[in-house]
Amino acid sequence: MIGAVELSKRYAKGLEFYDQGLLIDSLAEFEAVLSSAKQGSPEAKLAAFYLGEVHARLAEESIQRGAREHAEQHLREAISRNPKFPDLHYQLAQIIADAGAIREAMTELEAGLKLNPDYAKAMLMLGILSYQIGEYAAAARHITRAAEIEPRYATSTYNDAMSAHNKGEHRKALALLSELSLTNVDDISFHFGIGKKRYRSGDYRGAAEAFEQALSVNSSYPDIRNWYGLALMGCGENEKAFEQFQAALEINPNYVGAVINAGVACEMMGLKDDAESFYRRSLQLDPDNLEARERLAHGEWLN
Repeated sequence: MIGAVELSKRYAKGLEFYDQGLLIDSLAEFEAVLSSAKQGSPEAKLAAFYLGEVHARLAEESIQRGAREHAEQHLREAISRNPKFPDLHYQLAQIIADAGAIREAMTELEAGLKLNPDYAKAMLMLGILSYQIGEYAAAARHITRAAEIEPRYATSTYNDAMSAHNKGEHRKALALLSELSLTNVDDISFHFGIGKKRYRSGDYRGAAEAFEQALSVNSSYPDIRNWYGLALMGCGENEKAFEQFQAALEINPNYVGAVINAGVACEMMGLKDDAESFYRRSLQLDPDNLEARERLAHGEWLN
């Protein structure tokens, strides 16, 4: 059994390896934490979360190498750790559909859509797979819904595909739908990148919308919630911003940036005592944090 101090060190080491892209090393550290931490404790929950993330990233690497069997194994392990991540179900559906397991892939997509009914990319894929097995009426409903959720699917290719469908030209429709599926609309990193770019240009409302889109795919990324909170503060919505910082800290209580930003949001709302508490908490996590010290000094709280 690992002691509390060693547990914290191994968790920190796992994060360090994760950030450096040393995924196998990171996997070993988080597995050690999970096996020793008390079940249901914050340490166990965080270790499980990051184990899922590591397996998801290993799956991506496996896909890039063409090692689809390994990718499937990692995705199934990721889902076992984080079953409420719609994008993991979508990625697994892609892998097993390519292997010919259409019905199983559809089941994974339905699981993802149960978690996020507005997951347009999953809805479109469900429609295409339904089309492949001849369930044309259901397929048309799914595809139409996908275009309603995500207007960027409503292209000329979409119109041509639906026209072919209505004429009973199913082979042509399927080919056009496969082309439509290449449209990049729901990629987390895409929306996250757009959000950061808009934020840095001062378009806080546009940034908030982009971060919302990223979170609609996977709501459990603390860094996206932190950026979303910053954008909301830029819009003057400090209470909503604070909720996002709190949500980030529920996922990762040691996220220093979110702790400081929660303090800033409190300060903006006139909650000086709460702001001080967050700044001091950030110094407990990172004693050398200059921003926290400066904010405490500015508020004449620093002893």
